[in-house]
Amino acid sequence: MTSVLISRAVTVLRGMAYEHRLHILVLLRDSERTAGELSAAVPADPTAVAHHLRCLLDARLVQRRRRGRNVVYSLPDDATRHLIAEVLRHASRRPTSP
Repeated sequence: MTSVLISRAVTVLRGMAYEHRLHILVLLRDSERTAGELSAAVPADPTAVAHHLRCLLDARLVQRRRRGRNVVYSLPDDATRHLIAEVLRHASRRPTSP
């Protein structure tokens, strides 16, 4: 395992390790959305949502494209969908007894 790969993995995990960012990722599992739609659904200031989207883009957890006059955000691939599902599945597990 290279240090570059480990550094990249840390960037991805940091991208997900914030409540509003994970909320955005969960919303994007269902369908692409504009920044305005995400701002309406996430309990954060629109400026904060824009910052979170930038972090998610930097971590390559979301992608964006133009749709007419709007910019829409979506998940880049099924691997990202699977990663989000696994994080949520892991979080829902019951703790094991010692």
